[in-house]
Amino acid sequence: MLKLDRTSVDAPPCLADYNHPTHEWSDFRGTCKKQLRFALVQLQGIDGVTTEDAAEYGVRCAYCEGAIFHEGHIEHFRRKNPDHFPELTFAWSNLFLACGSTQHCGHHKDRRSAPAYDSGLLIKPDEHDPEHYLYFHSSGKVLARNNLSDHENSCATETIRVFGLDNPALEGARANAVRSYRKMHDADLSEIASWSDAERDAYFRGEIEATRWLPYATTIRHFLQK
Repeated sequence: MLKLDRTSVDAPPCLADYNHPTHEWSDFRGTCKKQLRFALVQLQGIDGVTTEDAAEYGVRCAYCEGAIFHEGHIEHFRRKNPDHFPELTFAWSNLFLACGSTQHCGHHKDRRSAPAYDSGLLIKPDEHDPEHYLYFHSSGKVLARNNLSDHENSCATETIRVFGLDNPALEGARANAVRSYRKMHDADLSEIASWSDAERDAYFRGEIEATRWLPYATTIRHFLQK
């Protein structure tokens, strides 16, 4: 799950032209929707984002960190339907760029058959630091971190459940993301072990920086930091 700084990007001005109940989400399209998607791409902090073509960049789902190859899904963190938070339909603070999977993330969260959940218990990427709550193991598993308060543990476990972050396909993708590091040859490991602490730290920092925009970068980082 990405950590996003909402204050780093301004909402598209055209978003203010839409409001509930005057407009429905289906009314929101064309140029303004493209501008919103561009702003959500910029929210990821990727260097060099200068055009509205998200396919140029290493854009990832805000929730699972999977690659977004096309436009992605503009996702409402709090549900926009009439029984939940329709007043947040066009609220900049409620919108994220997510993958289009129906097995996890935004579509999974708000599917018709989804069990009820309390959105107040979910980790919100622009308000909370997922790093504090979640540990992504090199096996692909995602776990609530140790030593959390009862409330924090509830947030972590509910976020995993509601977004389907424990989906087997996601676990496999995360495990695959670190496979090249797990399969390092003994000679490579022996060489790294011979380095000074400062040299090893510099190497791992460099690898973390080099992979920071890759899909499932948090899993790679957690593996290299252990």
